[in-house]
Amino acid sequence: MIKMTNKKDWWVKPGVGIMYQIEARPGWLWNRNYDKFNASMVNENGDFQFNGPYCKMKEWVDFSKKVGVDYHIFEAKWHDGICYFDTQYTDWKTPEDYCKIFSEESIKEKIPFMFYYSNVFDHNPQFDSIQPLRCCTPSFICMHNKPKRFISGFSLFFSFVVWMLEKIKHLTRTIPIEDEDAKWFEKVHFNKFKQNPTKYEKYMFAQLTELIEKYKPDGLWMDWWMPSLIESSSDIIMDFMKENYPNTVLTFNGSINADLKWGHYVSFEAHDVYSAWKSGNKNRRKKIPWELVGPAACGWDNPAPRNDPYEASRIATIIMASGGKFAFGMPAKMDGSLYKKPGKHLELFGKWYKPRRELFTEAIPMDYKGKKVPGIIINDKNIKSICSTHNDDYLLHLIPLRSIPIKTLPIKFVIKKWKNIQKIILEPSKKELGFKKDEKLISVSIPKEEVERIDTILRIKKNIT
Repeated sequence: MIKMTNKKDWWVKPGVGIMYQIEARPGWLWNRNYDKFNASMVNENGDFQFNGPYCKMKEWVDFSKKVGVDYHIFEAKWHDGICYFDTQYTDWKTPEDYCKIFSEESIKEKIPFMFYYSNVFDHNPQFDSIQPLRCCTPSFICMHNKPKRFISGFSLFFSFVVWMLEKIKHLTRTIPIEDEDAKWFEKVHFNKFKQNPTKYEKYMFAQLTELIEKYKPDGLWMDWWMPSLIESSSDIIMDFMKENYPNTVLTFNGSINADLKWGHYVSFEAHDVYSAWKSGNKNRRKKIPWELVGPAACGWDNPAPRNDPYEASRIATIIMASGGKFAFGMPAKMDGSLYKKPGKHLELFGKWYKPRRELFTEAIPMDYKGKKVPGIIINDKNIKSICSTHNDDYLLHLIPLRSIPIKTLPIKFVIKKWKNIQKIILEPSKKELGFKKDEKLISVSIPKEEVERIDTILRIKKNIT
């Protein structure tokens, strides 16, 4: 892992971002049949005929500015292989150079920007002859030193795991499953292919060079990391970036627990508050920068709004208070306009976040084991606490796991752990709260009207002894 030369760099600190998605298409799931999908993207002569989603880049960057993000990401090439930039290496690309516009607008607004790039899957039809599976998204095109039967079987197994996870998610979140989704796994078929991962790897390196040289992104967000014993693209990208572009920030989805031989921060996904809470506690004490990403809507391929307008905000807050970055996946319609309700949820978050930004980006997570802040007693099981340090003070984050009626929130501090408390102040209003003290406890009550739906933040000022 690269050494952090400047702890003030945006990618080192906690913060919030947006990942602009282009994969949420009406009628198509994440796990799709590419014989059918690719056929829908060509004209009667077999030439690529782009039909969306189009991108409204200036509007998207303006939206990032409105939310107040610390960085943002655009999907330059998703698993379908469609390139949203002017590449010379394929005709499977959009007629407009969206990466160029995203780059120019981001630089103008001084927002650090990254390009998402799918390294592990690419269903561009020019790779049909070397594609292990075309009937589903997981198809490991960069697998070396394995028999073809193993590659097809592993791709199929991985696809089945994804399918099962999606089915469970739909059931647990009461999201309807369409009949086509439920029957999908019955339609798997194996296609003949030639094992030639080098063909794709040369293409990938050429495109990464294009993206960096032409558009000068702050970083690349690769999807995703795989152990080198299984699939090679992650390792060879690390070698390539270390040698050629060491100052371009590099991360991989799925790398949160990996010991990367090169990279700037590690990343993974969190789609709900409970998984964010678990990941936040697990990664709070990490010595390297980390990030989680997750859809602002119900899913990567489901742009329906979350039932709770504050759910995505709480996910981001849990991760940032724990020392990580969080990027919301923001879906776009086929005409390039952003989905309104998920967008409204992020605007709601932005209005809350901007006056509190430094309470996250300039704070350091408190070093404690377990899921409970030492010496803090909260009787409300819906409220979880996270503690960090900011300047010479402590910041206590009080985050509800779900939206329930707000009520007065009593908090107790065990004097053995918190004996030097001088003041308890609400942030960012700077309103001081009175507290009671006895031999064992310091008790404070946060009035109902001061309790936040996203995160109530207390500044604990200490006596300097």
